[in-house]
Amino acid sequence: MSNNFLISLRNDDPVGSGNPGTKMGNTAYFELSPDAPSYNLGSQIDKKKWLSRIAGTSVLIFVHGFGNDASKVVARHNAVKPYIPPGFTLVSFDWPSGNTGFSAYKDDKANAKQSAPRLITDCIQHLLTRFGWGNVNLFAHSMGAYVTENAFSTAGAVKINHVLMAAADVDRLNYVAGSYPLGGFLAKCNDLTAYWSSDDQALQESAKMPINNGAIPLGLSGYPQPGVPGKCRGIECTAYYRNYALGTSQIAPGPEFSHVWYLLYQPPGPAVNDFFADMAEVIRLPGLTRAPTKDPFGFLLQRPADA
Repeated sequence: MSNNFLISLRNDDPVGSGNPGTKMGNTAYFELSPDAPSYNLGSQIDKKKWLSRIAGTSVLIFVHGFGNDASKVVARHNAVKPYIPPGFTLVSFDWPSGNTGFSAYKDDKANAKQSAPRLITDCIQHLLTRFGWGNVNLFAHSMGAYVTENAFSTAGAVKINHVLMAAADVDRLNYVAGSYPLGGFLAKCNDLTAYWSSDDQALQESAKMPINNGAIPLGLSGYPQPGVPGKCRGIECTAYYRNYALGTSQIAPGPEFSHVWYLLYQPPGPAVNDFFADMAEVIRLPGLTRAPTKDPFGFLLQRPADA
């Protein structure tokens, strides 16, 4: 199995230990063995060497969500990695989440916003020089969508190919057709695919948090009416979650699995996670033109036996 590639923005906590903390630090680049459970900041490598070591012709950048320490980010990376298409390399952008205590969500969200410019300058721009815009794609989960949204609101002519967001913890009103925020977002990518579920208990709680001012997450309710904007696709996953994923996890029922099942659901057979199958189909094609399905607006998440 190939090595894992990761960019970290975490601090050294405590100083000198090499332990990745939950505060902002310097940008560091890592190539990890596939069985490494985490990383030590002392093992970072030169950026040019790191970039030269990435194999394949295309990359998928993974931007994780809130509540993830460094070891969980590596675990999430390893959950996604087996499902990416041949010729692609997965690169995880590890912004410092995983804060604890009463203000954990607020602290993570502050770090997410602070990390956003470096997603462009310390990740995307370097990968573009190696692979070109048509071969750089991004998958954001949870608050990783907030990192991406803020990064794409910055000035500059950076553009990548496909962006996918699952369980996106961002205000759905920023994704109204013709809106200024969505226009700025789509200027940075070829297209956007959003996956959502109304059973996402973590996002139900997010909608109630004072810091979010009543905003309804895109990952909870999807695009606002009158419909899916141009250059976008939307996949409503509630029924799929209820029919197939619910009750299958070793994680106790509750907010976590209803929020992360996109990454962790393991069907009993055939061995296909339909979210990942859909993701692979999106990123391997040059545009939003796809094979016909039951849904004219995009893929339906479905068990292969139901096709």
